[in-house]
Amino acid sequence: MGATVNFAQLQYRLNKLREKTLQLLNDTDNGDLAARLADEIDQSCERKELRLAFVGQYSSGKSTIISALTGRKDIKIDANVATDTVTNYHWNNIVLMDTPGILAGKVEAHDERTKDALKECDLIFYVLTSQLFDDVVFENFIDLAYNQHFADKMFIVVNKMGMEAGEFDQLSGHYTSSLETIFSKRGYNVNDFPIAFIDAADFIEGKETGDEEFVQLSNFERFVDMLNTFVAYKGIIKKQFDTPVRILQSYLKNIVVSSIDKTLSDFYSQFESKLNMSMRDMKRDVGNVLSSFDSSMMSEVISVSQGIGEIEQDQWNAQQIGLDENFKKSISDTSSRIDDTISMIYERLIDEMGQFGGKDALVKFYESVEAKINSPSISIEERKSLEKQRKALDFLKQGAKYISNKAPGVTSFGGGISQASGSALQEIVKKTGHFFGKNFKPWQATRWASNIAKFAKFGVPIITTGLDLWMQRREAKKEDERQQQIKNSRDHFITHYQTEINKVKTQFEQYLFAVLENYETKRQEINRSKEELAQALLKNEQLTLAINTLEGEYVDFIEVIEAE
Repeated sequence: MGATVNFAQLQYRLNKLREKTLQLLNDTDNGDLAARLADEIDQSCERKELRLAFVGQYSSGKSTIISALTGRKDIKIDANVATDTVTNYHWNNIVLMDTPGILAGKVEAHDERTKDALKECDLIFYVLTSQLFDDVVFENFIDLAYNQHFADKMFIVVNKMGMEAGEFDQLSGHYTSSLETIFSKRGYNVNDFPIAFIDAADFIEGKETGDEEFVQLSNFERFVDMLNTFVAYKGIIKKQFDTPVRILQSYLKNIVVSSIDKTLSDFYSQFESKLNMSMRDMKRDVGNVLSSFDSSMMSEVISVSQGIGEIEQDQWNAQQIGLDENFKKSISDTSSRIDDTISMIYERLIDEMGQFGGKDALVKFYESVEAKINSPSISIEERKSLEKQRKALDFLKQGAKYISNKAPGVTSFGGGISQASGSALQEIVKKTGHFFGKNFKPWQATRWASNIAKFAKFGVPIITTGLDLWMQRREAKKEDERQQQIKNSRDHFITHYQTEINKVKTQFEQYLFAVLENYETKRQEINRSKEELAQALLKNEQLTLAINTLEGEYVDFIEVIEAE
């Protein structure tokens, strides 16, 4: 009965693919691979859950919205009793948080619990009824949006629209105008927030009774479209699902290799494990660099904002210019740190792969295959199989060719690629590119940082609306209004910079995704090597059919992710 939340549907499909893959591994006596797959999938996820929070007015229907999204009937819905604690509902790897309602009593304690719970949320729905904001609720909204810096992930949801008389579009227009007035009177802009007008109860009733007109009138599906768009925009779908499905795809092909020789299958698994670990390290370490950039810049922004209305305007303008220059410098420094991080991880991967290519077990296995091939007593069919195995081993050994000599005079790149000489830089890029193939994408920090800084909008004007924030003589009767305006201006200033910082982080993440494509290229190369073995040697038609069917489901799933 629930709505079509794309993340939930994809999570359900991924879980089914995982179950089918584990079942096939166990059915083909690959229990060791099944155990390893389960562990690797759990470790591979960059994020464990999508976290959605519902906050706002008491009895605004937050629990009903959660019930409408999930189709779950066990969610507490009671118009007479407020939720007095943060309640988490788990559904298809989504955590939906029902928070204490404003005006529900014990407001301060509820507020603190809510703020703590919201810090790790991906999206916050602030739920109102047609009564919209009163002063207390509005102050709570502003506190969450600006003081807690959640503005860029907040939606306004006006619920229980079906209880109002009039056409839906006319009511929506009327309420939008009212919200614009409420915000503008206090110096804020409601257009900073997406707004959805819905009736969750009508949606549930329409689904239960099969009344499609009721479903349409609830406008709930439009609200879900907004949710799906936001999740896709944040890149959450690719982060959550791309790596796990490709790991499943890889383990499926390991079934083929295992049916030929379990030792060879184990070598492939070791090779891929090192690749996956390197990719995880890169995501984690670059993420840490971006978190440091965010926190250090926001600390400086908040510090500078305190001068609004407290120091001379010329002095404050000079401080803002200095802040903008520091912002640009921080972007450049962050880019260099990411450059160093990626380079060190690349170097570590190449060295580990080199050691793997020269390990005794792999060398001895290769020599045993060679000896069997040279034996005069083997059949033509057996020789054909061994030659395919030797080709696979050549791939593993050559792909992990050890870098025995770095660039002249360079003993380590521990200080980062930017610290190396020009020749050293060319050497490590050449070796890394050789490992990943002709489509290797190196990190290009300087150019990218320059582009990001060029398009970031740093400065934000202060709108005084008839009052002089910087006045020397302060009229007592206007001082309260002036102080409120100072607070609003600081809120706008801080939120503006937080938005720009988030945009910069998104740009860096997009460039990182391009670099991570190198790993995907290598995965595809590994899979092609396994397929060559399968095509030549796998004789079990039933197993071939099962593998091909599951492979088709993987491909369909990946196409959906790419479309998002």
